[in-house]
Amino acid sequence: MDELSAPGVSALRQAQDTIIEHSLDRISSAHDFYRTLPEGSRDQIAAVARLGVTMFVDSAENPSTPLVPSQIFSVAPAALTGVITLEQTLALVRTVLDVVVDEAPRAVPKEDHDTVRILVLTFGRDVGFAAAEVYARAAEARGAWDARLESVAVDAMLHDDPEDAATRAGTAGWNGTGPVVAIAARTTLDALGVSRLRHECRNLASDCLVSVRGDSVLIVLGGSPETHGPSSKHSSQSPRAGSAEQLVDQAAMQVAGGLGGSAVVGPVVSGISHAGRSLRSALAGLRALPGWAEAPNPVHADDLLPERLLAGDELAGEQILSLVHAPLHEMGDPFESTVATYLALGGSLEATARNLFVHANTVRYRLGRVSEQVGWDATNARDGLMLHMAIIVGRLAVEREV
Repeated sequence: MDELSAPGVSALRQAQDTIIEHSLDRISSAHDFYRTLPEGSRDQIAAVARLGVTMFVDSAENPSTPLVPSQIFSVAPAALTGVITLEQTLALVRTVLDVVVDEAPRAVPKEDHDTVRILVLTFGRDVGFAAAEVYARAAEARGAWDARLESVAVDAMLHDDPEDAATRAGTAGWNGTGPVVAIAARTTLDALGVSRLRHECRNLASDCLVSVRGDSVLIVLGGSPETHGPSSKHSSQSPRAGSAEQLVDQAAMQVAGGLGGSAVVGPVVSGISHAGRSLRSALAGLRALPGWAEAPNPVHADDLLPERLLAGDELAGEQILSLVHAPLHEMGDPFESTVATYLALGGSLEATARNLFVHANTVRYRLGRVSEQVGWDATNARDGLMLHMAIIVGRLAVEREV
């Protein structure tokens, strides 16, 4: 590339201050957002513009000196990237370049006109890339900090009291007051995978927290605050079709299904302060998952209650009492005793009928009612296991109270 002549460099240096002032005037008149900024931010942008023009003139005077365009932004703190967007920054750069392209050729001898235009455009390209790098680094730093805040919030849900957990979640950006559900999964995600996961979660739920831990990931999703009434066997919070609870549960199952590894979805809870219960259930389910080789993926933590009980999960005992045993017990002794006898006798209708001194059709009727009311069918092997475990836990609970 041709270099400016000595007279051209001298003339450009003399015009430097005028070009700077005209650039700042053009910025102020051309960009409404600039005029609405706080004075401190405007001063920082003006300092960047002055340094940019100065560095351009310096590079024209000393073309052999390596140019580092990112130094132009050294006079503005990184916090400025949170005040104006990359698009706005590039608009400001273009405005300054327009002034330089317009005025620099007029300031130098005629034979330097083409050279100075080429120098300006090349310098402007480099400054544009430098601005993109500055914003990329700022975004990366913010992303790392946000990820750290999210992990701390998830830890608080697992180990701290509900109020502290809610506070930590708020610090990590949680805003909602609706139902919440957690996911625990065994999967390995790289940086791009984590970014895609967060994007998907934010598209499907009102709020989300993601905590990556080596070969596993914990996710907390929040739904809209509308709630509705009664119940599903998969959640103690009653996700009726179309309700906020059902929608956030469906979102969790969709997210979990795309993780590429074993995933367990906890029960829906009423708000972020109770998220720890859903998280602990999901984690306990993930630990107990090998006990059910035929389990679907993803699977609800409440469907793993038998395995969680055998693995020593105390929360599973509470949940099987409230979700399975309590509604069965409320139906009355004929129904509970029929289920218990049917399961104890290996699922034989005739043997159950003889033992209870009733007709086999009566046994069928009672088992059908239990399936309708409680949500688990004693004639199904898996559901029968759930009911059998619930009855045993219920009997032990009564024994402890005596």
